[in-house]
Amino acid sequence: MRALALAVLLLGPWSCSDPDADAVRAADRLYRTQNWEEAATAYAALPAGSGDWRGYGAWRAGVIYRDPLGDRSRAKEQFSSCAKEFEDGDWGYSCLVELGDLARDGADPRASIDAYRRAIELRPMGQWTEHCLMESGRAYGALGEHEQARSDWSELLARFSRSARAPEVELAIARSWDLEGNPKEARRAFRTLYRKNPKHSIAPLAMFGEAEALEQLGELDEALALYERVRAAHPNPRAVDLKIESIRDRQERRDVENHASEVPDSGHLYRR
Repeated sequence: MRALALAVLLLGPWSCSDPDADAVRAADRLYRTQNWEEAATAYAALPAGSGDWRGYGAWRAGVIYRDPLGDRSRAKEQFSSCAKEFEDGDWGYSCLVELGDLARDGADPRASIDAYRRAIELRPMGQWTEHCLMESGRAYGALGEHEQARSDWSELLARFSRSARAPEVELAIARSWDLEGNPKEARRAFRTLYRKNPKHSIAPLAMFGEAEALEQLGELDEALALYERVRAAHPNPRAVDLKIESIRDRQERRDVENHASEVPDSGHLYRR
């Protein structure tokens, strides 16, 4: 959404030839001279004669409050007003998504979920639906509601089967099993992911995830082999090295304990 905001702020509606857009041009002049307060007020108060530009102005005022002014409270109020007043239009939809992002960045997952889901209901296959489903899933994950997070991500994959984000989504699903304390299911999901996408940048992360799941399942030899296999391709080889060192230490302790249990008790030789 920040990319959209920047693009529109840079382009502006200055090419509009409608004389009723004079108020928009006046607000734009205030923006270009960095009179943020006056610009936000002017955008938010565009007259009825401005037509469709009113929704644009309502959205843009919220962006100004959020970014150059850094006023999250007024940004929230403005985006909320925009979403309500222009709920049937593109700008009302965009303001809902902005509300979700604002709540996400403010560590308020419940509020972000509410805004994202409202946007999805408004536009089931809208411009920002993938974004909303991805972020609402993350918000559920932050709340520890991993089953619901997987539900949102599975919905994303079902609606957008050819999404370029599919590997990222599947990685999030695999990690959710791990966070939920189910290493067996996590291992299956990680393995399926990197076997399906062996050339993707996500593959080393999925292999690392499977190795961690194997560790939790006590399969140390298999985990070590997988860590050694993925080390060269992993974006953080030092993290892999630490895992390898940890497993080797565990293996040594295990071998010592096993050896001690196999040594016969010689004390019986001296018993009468």
